[in-house]
This record gives sequence, C-alpha cells and structure tokens, in this order.
Amino acid sequence: MSFNRPAPHDERRRRLLADEASGAREPRKADGEADVAPTAAAAPRKAARSRRYGDPSFADGHLRVTDLVPRGYAALSLWFVAGALAIAGIETLYYFMPRLAADGHVPAFDLAGHGHLANWLASAVLLVSSLASLLIYSIRRHKADDYHGRYRIWLWAAAVWLVMSIDETAGLHHGFQGLMVGLTGTRIAADGALWWMLPYGLVLLAIGGRLLFEIRACRTAVAFYALAGLMLGAAVAVHLDSIPYPLPAEYLVMLEEGLELAGDWCLLVSLALFARFTILEAEGGLRHSAKTKRVKQKSAEGRRARDNNENADDESGHTRPRTQASSTGTQLRFDSAQSHGPSDHRRLSKAERRALKRERLRERD
Repeated sequence: MSFNRPAPHDERRRRLLADEASGAREPRKADGEADVAPTAAAAPRKAARSRRYGDPSFADGHLRVTDLVPRGYAALSLWFVAGALAIAGIETLYYFMPRLAADGHVPAFDLAGHGHLANWLASAVLLVSSLASLLIYSIRRHKADDYHGRYRIWLWAAAVWLVMSIDETAGLHHGFQGLMVGLTGTRIAADGALWWMLPYGLVLLAIGGRLLFEIRACRTAVAFYALAGLMLGAAVAVHLDSIPYPLPAEYLVMLEEGLELAGDWCLLVSLALFARFTILEAEGGLRHSAKTKRVKQKSAEGRRARDNNENADDESGHTRPRTQASSTGTQLRFDSAQSHGPSDHRRLSKAERRALKRERLRERD
C-alpha cells in the first residue's frame, strides 16, 4: 500500500484547524525580539454603542441557527406526524374535490394539474432540505479529521435540493423533456419522460450514495433516508405505469403524488436527524459515543493485560505445570481405562490409546 504525500491545501487546513482550536491568533515574533507592551492601537476596541438600540449585548440572548434544529426525539416525532397529516389532508381534498365545487374542479386541489397545494408543499420541503444541508455543511467543515474536504458534498446536496424545489413549481423537467424530444425527434419510451428521469436518476444516485456514506453514523437518519429513496423510486414506477395492479386514473394520481410528498418529507426528517447528530457531536453531547469509547478502552486494556500475562508466563516458564496437568489428566483417564479390565467392552478414546501406547514403550525400555 502506497501512502500519498498530503496536498498543500491539506496542510493549510491542518494549520487553520490548529489556529481555531488554540483560540485567537497572536503575531509571530522574530528571533531575539523582546516582548513589547501592547499599545493603544493594538488594544481591543470596545463595541460601538448604537443611539437607537443602546447596548448591543442584547443580541447574545437571541437564538442561533443551530437552535432551530430540534434536539429531542419528541419534537422530531411531531415533525414527522405534522408532515403525514399535511399529506393526508392534501390527498383528502383531492378525493372530495368533485363535491366541494359546483363544476367539480378546484385548481388548488387538483393533483393532476399544475400549481396545486402538493407542488407548493414539495417545493417548501425541498427548500428547507437545502437549508438544512447548508447548516450541516457549516458545522461539518470544522471537523478536525476531515483533511480531504469530504464535507463539500453537502454544498452539492444543497444545490440539488434547491433545483428540485424550483422544479416543483416551475416545471423545469417538462421543459427539458420537450426540448430533448424536439432536438432528437424521439421520445425513447412512453411520453418522453425518460429524457428527464435519466439525468435525475444519475445525479441523485451520485449525490445520494455519497450522502448515505456521510450519514452512516446516525442509524435513524439512514433509515429515513432509505425510506425516502424507496418512496421516490415507487413514485417514478407509478408514473411509468409499472405497477402490477391496474388502478383507476384518480387513484394513480393520488398514489404518485402521495409517494412523492412522503419521500420528500422523509428526506427532510433524515436531514434534520443528521443535523441534530452533527450538532451534538460537535458539542460533545452524544452519550453513546462516550459509552462506546469506554467499552473500546476496556476491551483494549483487557487484551493488553492478557498479552502481558502470556508474555510473563512464557518468560518465567510457567507453561510447564499446565503441560503436567494435561499429562496427569491423560494418566487418570488411562488408569480408569485399565481399572475396567479386559471384561469391559468400553471403547478407548484416541487419547487413551496413545497414552497406552506410550506406557507400553516405557515398560519395554
């Protein structure tokens, strides 16, 4: 195995992380330079006082961006239930739409059209997912052992969720589909939806697979992330009429939109779970990490103690009594075999036969 030499940007990142960990940076002094008392210009400036707002220290009590991430599982469960209720409400409004209007059509409730409530909800969820990815990026970039900059994948994820959010309301995929059909003169299959599904799938597989590797430390986030992928894949299958059971057109629309909304919501919950995990890990508030560290430390100490005992036994020659004990046990089994006499038809074991053979050889000598 060959070890590559670290790149210059890796060394620079190590120095920056070391400077952040040691606090404020101090100017380097030349060799032989004496300590000079700080002048008035080098002294820290006092915070300016605003005439309209007074003392600016009131901002210290404001919430930070990381405080918006729910820390408890109860709050995250409420998030999940709220999303499920919103999806169920939109599906119910579409189902009872013919009874709610005189002409049987309400554009805001019509899931088969464009510009309905489902589009707005999916766009909002994906936009919040993009912001959550940026929040995770702002924390992950300070991880001390990430010298290769793997945290940058969260910037790509934020860009992908943002484009998907815009696509939900602007219909970018329909425009791309029509453009490719017009340029190539072929629809590939069905109505030409594969023109936008294939690029979508390749990008999501590349970014999604890398994110799955990133969030693998949080099992609940991985579970919701996998559930989101399954639901979005099922929505694509319904759109392509690949389900084995035929359903009415109304139910197919409800099934496709419901799966898509549920997949987007599970994605947001997964990102919220991993953001919580990242914040707690950065603050040192993960309980199971300390427990795992203690267990690993105890197991390492146990292995070290066993190795030391074995080395001490080998050096002092304490392995002989063990050999004597084993030979004594064999002699006892041999004596018990002889006590039965020739009238006993009990079959001797292999160890007993070997002991008997050795005893006969000693008698001959």
